[in-house]
Amino acid sequence: MRIVVDASVLVATLMADGTVRDVLLSSPDHEYFAPQYIQAELERNLSRIASRARLPMETVRALTEDVFEAVDLLHSATYAHLLADATALAKAANAQGDEDYIAVAMLLNAPVWTLDNDFRRMKGIRCLNTKEVNDLTL
Repeated sequence: MRIVVDASVLVATLMADGTVRDVLLSSPDHEYFAPQYIQAELERNLSRIASRARLPMETVRALTEDVFEAVDLLHSATYAHLLADATALAKAANAQGDEDYIAVAMLLNAPVWTLDNDFRRMKGIRCLNTKEVNDLTL
C-alpha cells in the first residue's frame, strides 16, 4: 500500500525507538512517500532533534539515512499541477503548510500517516495514525 508520511512521523522516527520507528523502518508491505523538501528540512534541524532526543548526532544521522532509504521523495514538479487544489484544502482546514503532503496524497490516491490533527480536518484526505498503519501490515 502507498502511504504519504508527514514530517511529524519522520521526526518521531528520529527521536524515539518506538512503534513509529518500527513501523516505518520495517514494513515491507508499504511504500512510503513524502515531498522532497522534507529531506533538507530535517537535515537543517538534525542538531535540534538530536538534542531534544538526547541522542548522539551520529545516531541521528544514521537514522536519517535509514528513513530516507524507506521513504521515496517526490520532487514538487511531480505534483505541481495539484498544488492549487491542495492549497485550497489546506486553507479550508486551517492547515497551511501541509499543501505538499496533500498534493502527494492526491497524486498517489494514498492516505497520509500523521501524528498531527491538521489532516483530519481535510475533506477527501484519508488519514492514518500509527496503530492503523501497523494494523495494515499484520
